[in-house]
Amino acid sequence: MNTKDTASPVAITIQAQLLDAAKSEQKVEAMAYAFSSEAAFLGSAPLNDKGEAKLSLQTKVPADSMRVLVGPRLDDKEPDFAELMRRGALEQHLAYNPRQRELKGQFTVFSPIWLCWLRSAVFVQGQLLKKVVIGGSVVDFPVCNATVEIYEVDPLYIIIPKLPLLVIDRLRDIIASGRIKEPVLTLPPHGPGPIPEPGPDPLPLSVTGAQLRRLNTTNLAAQSHAPTADSMASLTALSEATELRYLAQTGSTLQFQQALIQNPVLIRPLLCWLYPRFVTMQRVGTALTDSCGHFRTIFFQGCHNHDIPDLYFKATQPIFGPIKATIYAPTPVACHTWWDYVSGTEVKLYTSSPFAHTCAPCPPVVGPNGVGRWVAFLAIGGIPLSQIYGTSKALKDSTPPAVLAARRGLTADRRPWGGLLRPRLLFANELEALGVRHYQISWRRGFSGLFQPLKDGIQHYYRHDVNTPSGIFPAWTPYTLGPKPVPTGGGTSVPDLTQIPYASVAPEGVWDTPPSAGEIIEHLSSAKFPSHLFAPGLSYNGNGTPVSGTTDDSGQYQLKVDLFDAQGQPIDIHALGIKFVVPDVPDLTGTIYTTDADPLGLVVGNSMIITLHVDNNHCFAQIPAPSIGSTFADDCCGVLQAQDSDVVSLPYQAWHPHGFANYSFVTVRGVRTVIDRSHDPLNPSLPLPVDDPGTPLVNEDPTGGSPATMTVHDLMTVNLPASCNPAGCLVAGFSENLYVDSTATDGWNYELGYDASAVRAFVLSKVALPTS
Repeated sequence: MNTKDTASPVAITIQAQLLDAAKSEQKVEAMAYAFSSEAAFLGSAPLNDKGEAKLSLQTKVPADSMRVLVGPRLDDKEPDFAELMRRGALEQHLAYNPRQRELKGQFTVFSPIWLCWLRSAVFVQGQLLKKVVIGGSVVDFPVCNATVEIYEVDPLYIIIPKLPLLVIDRLRDIIASGRIKEPVLTLPPHGPGPIPEPGPDPLPLSVTGAQLRRLNTTNLAAQSHAPTADSMASLTALSEATELRYLAQTGSTLQFQQALIQNPVLIRPLLCWLYPRFVTMQRVGTALTDSCGHFRTIFFQGCHNHDIPDLYFKATQPIFGPIKATIYAPTPVACHTWWDYVSGTEVKLYTSSPFAHTCAPCPPVVGPNGVGRWVAFLAIGGIPLSQIYGTSKALKDSTPPAVLAARRGLTADRRPWGGLLRPRLLFANELEALGVRHYQISWRRGFSGLFQPLKDGIQHYYRHDVNTPSGIFPAWTPYTLGPKPVPTGGGTSVPDLTQIPYASVAPEGVWDTPPSAGEIIEHLSSAKFPSHLFAPGLSYNGNGTPVSGTTDDSGQYQLKVDLFDAQGQPIDIHALGIKFVVPDVPDLTGTIYTTDADPLGLVVGNSMIITLHVDNNHCFAQIPAPSIGSTFADDCCGVLQAQDSDVVSLPYQAWHPHGFANYSFVTVRGVRTVIDRSHDPLNPSLPLPVDDPGTPLVNEDPTGGSPATMTVHDLMTVNLPASCNPAGCLVAGFSENLYVDSTATDGWNYELGYDASAVRAFVLSKVALPTS
């Protein structure tokens, strides 16, 4: 193709008539675009009120033709030709030669076309999160400063005709027979993160090849994308007789393809599990996540696409300077597509990438009745005060007073507290202008006596940029907020006060969540209450007696919060209209609505006081020798001579001084379990609690304290592997396993080192064994 440099500009005059546009209540923002014959962008200009636009191009242009488009305004600095055509832009080819200095184009844009430019917008919003394990708890942290790419997956009426005939025949066989004979693809387990709800869900991927073989098409479809009642009814009928199944058996290829397109709830999971590579897509938009991981954007579906959009998401994030890492791009695409996306539906995306950097959880806190001056006592560790008896409005309203008093300070699932407790406070920004600068958290045992201030240091992390030879990189540095003395201005100071971490307090940069889980816990802490030091518990010797020097100091302890100004003087919260508030929602993952702490009896004078039930006692576990009558398995070899009719007694002792423990007792023969006491017989979903004691050690049993018993015949024959003699064993080895699990928590972790376990082995023999 002949091209030629031109020093003089090429003028292009566009005249576009938008029919009936003057009658529209919404202004039509139309643009004229010029592209080379190879679709390289040359220039653009808006249409004025008369529908005219003039472009002046000073560039190398092709010598044969130019492509001129009239379409909707795009925000891109360099508009994409394919995107304009997808949006329904009109195109003309203008003949050009180097001697021409002026070109003209005329367009007539009918109302259905320009109306499509206005009405085909799809609003996409969501949140990008990463699950972080802190202690034993999983917390959702937002992924900030990430670029989310939105792709539109081609609709089924485009995908199905592209499928090879071999695939169509395979789908015929699956639907006609109602089962999958051989899996084509074994998918890996799904990564961490709950499946987002509500809305079109990404398909769960915890499906193995063996499981696929056991699934029929109805089961496949039933697990797909929250099907409606109508679609579920049609899928249930599929196993009997439907038009789709009939066409799979007798219809032509075209008829069967049309039937598949009309049954998307069925074909989508099949594409996911069996043929994901045939799913195609194109990018339609990008968005940047904010400090809370939220992203929002609008894309235009186009005038020629009447299908409800099916969306797929990717995400990247800078890791070192300009270098970006892909932190979210799940595959197969067909299994992670948000089918039939409804404009405005919020999606939740979970990344497990080690390169994904998170920011501090930032759910908005809403004061009660619009109160803007508040101090929120959010949680102890990861457990909100709304899940603690005595600080929860919901538990107070639903629990009889006598029961509430007995459970005061326990969690909603009746756990006591132990280990290092970390209270979490949040302060309204309005307090800074009121002169509130410091706080203090103190403690005492019981409900009387003096409070003692907590003294362990509290560090908050700030993010700032650091210049290195490789470029600028972010760094997280701890800053000690307190406790520390605050000068009063008169030569004295008030000890053990902690700064409130307003944005202005950060020594540099901004407060931000650090990368590691241990630092995150520190960053979120407002104080440290070492309950294991202030309220130690009992430990036990091997025979069940308490270890000398250990004491049981468990019981109810109180924490008190006070506010101070810049000179360490107490704040009168009533004079300034400040409210202490507590969460009124079951968790802290979304918007945190709060309730006034005063009606709950938590505000005394200018202080807020909460009660926690602390128990740092250890558990005890022991397995005495099994026996038949008065004959016990010896400690040397553990052998019991037995007959089929003999009854074997298997005693065990599971203990906690106040019953704050669950236990599991399991006896195994070879590789098979013969006794399993690990679930409450009245509620199999719950573990077995130890009895509430106050008596010497007893055998724990769901039916009343007796040891486990079983006949020799049953012990030898129950739960035999298929390859074994059904008559059972003549000689068998057994392992008894007892685990006692303390229920105490520090708010982040449930494993505080207070558990106990015991193991014992023995042999049953129905034949005489040598005695020496």
